[in-house]
Amino acid sequence: MAGNYQHIAQYLQRLQSRYDVQICIKDFCGFIPINKELDEALRPFLAHTNPYCMYMKSNQAHWWQCLSMIRGMFDKLERTKQTYFGVCHGGLGEYVIPIYSEDFLLGSVNAGFFPVSAGKVERRICRSCSKEPALDPEEAKKLYRSCIRTPSIDPEDLLPGLELVAEYLGQTYQILQRTHAAPENTVRYYTSSEDTILSHAMEYIRRNTTNRIAVSDLAAFCHCSESYLSRIFKRRTGVNINVYVNKVRVEQAKNSLLLSQDSIAEIASRVGFSDPNYFSRVFTQIIGISPTEFRRRFQQ
Repeated sequence: MAGNYQHIAQYLQRLQSRYDVQICIKDFCGFIPINKELDEALRPFLAHTNPYCMYMKSNQAHWWQCLSMIRGMFDKLERTKQTYFGVCHGGLGEYVIPIYSEDFLLGSVNAGFFPVSAGKVERRICRSCSKEPALDPEEAKKLYRSCIRTPSIDPEDLLPGLELVAEYLGQTYQILQRTHAAPENTVRYYTSSEDTILSHAMEYIRRNTTNRIAVSDLAAFCHCSESYLSRIFKRRTGVNINVYVNKVRVEQAKNSLLLSQDSIAEIASRVGFSDPNYFSRVFTQIIGISPTEFRRRFQQ
């Protein structure tokens, strides 16, 4: 668990669930990873991983176009020092709220997706997809309609709460500075794709636990090298990719053990283990007791 910072993650999650709003934290200088608990708490909010965004960013050109917009956010916030409303190349409208520590711009809290003209959205999607034949504009529009919902809260009611979140994160950084090393590459960090790579890799793993997950496939999905992806995972999560995959699978298996009467072999296969004996060994290593003992103790 992310200790002292879990409450801010819970607040952001409640906003997302209650009002159909999507919240993303953009880190321009690397202030989030300097504290492990803060990094863990905010990790679900470091990139947009809804199916529409994932489809658009499955193409490398669109991936880099999306990342390049982070530089634009940084430049505009540095210039204006104020919240603004912007629309990405995929037609998603969001408010961008600056996170400051005194006069130092740390990042932004992005909240969306607020509506723009339906005609403009479709034109943006068609124009964007036409540049890359690998993306089907009809599939993109279908995903947009099914996955992107207009928030059920007025921006005037939402923004004050998110401005407090931004202020809280700025004050948190001031406190962390006293006991943690300052971020590396402060001037250039806002062009980094590290947060996006990590978030997309985790989402890919979550969606594909029943399949074989090769590091090469994961790196290709995130448009980076295997070595770079492996370094990010080890540094940010403390474990290598294969161990992380097994942890995700074990967490899914725990639910099946508690909520079903399926055999251990059936559950192992369902969460991506072809060998039930290997599944039992991995489960025991991670949880501390065997799947059978876990079920016996906790099912009731």
